[in-house]
Amino acid sequence: MSPVSHRSFAALLCVLVSFGPVRLSAQEPAGGVVSGLWWEVSATAGSARLTCDICDPTRELGPSVGVALGAYASDRLRVGVEVDAWTNVDGDVRESVYGAGFVAQLHPRPGSGLHVIGGLGWSGYRAEDFGYNAVRLTLGAGWDLPLTESWVTGNRVTLDGSSYGSLNNAGAEVTPSVGLSVLRFGVYLRRR
Repeated sequence: MSPVSHRSFAALLCVLVSFGPVRLSAQEPAGGVVSGLWWEVSATAGSARLTCDICDPTRELGPSVGVALGAYASDRLRVGVEVDAWTNVDGDVRESVYGAGFVAQLHPRPGSGLHVIGGLGWSGYRAEDFGYNAVRLTLGAGWDLPLTESWVTGNRVTLDGSSYGSLNNAGAEVTPSVGLSVLRFGVYLRRR
């Protein structure tokens, strides 16, 4: 990312954080998980790889950002939708992976910051005229660290995995049964 991109990302993050949702009267006070709506932004380091007979087997490193919005299904379960994007420049070719889908975050022990993550969605890979689209599964774990009554930060690791898509070049199939994985490790900020 260029210095201008870093400044733009920081400005966007500040704007998103400052426009938190209005507190609903049905929400619980601090000390536990609240009910109502939640949203979060994340910044992660990602490692992506396409898996096929003609693909480069090395993992490419790059930054990733994400946004999620949802509701509390119970004291221990958050559900919602998530969108994310990863990018890397390899030589003079920019590679990008875009994702969207449903996500669930479950706290197995009440009162603990530990949560496990599961999701189902879509991943799309782009590099010049090359493209790939497939269903993805997301698995991961994280740890919530409360900042205030309404704000939580933390870190997490997730793995997005896709299989059985085909790699295309300008719309023509290059190879079938391609896999795509993105391993992400980073931090998030959530408004609850």
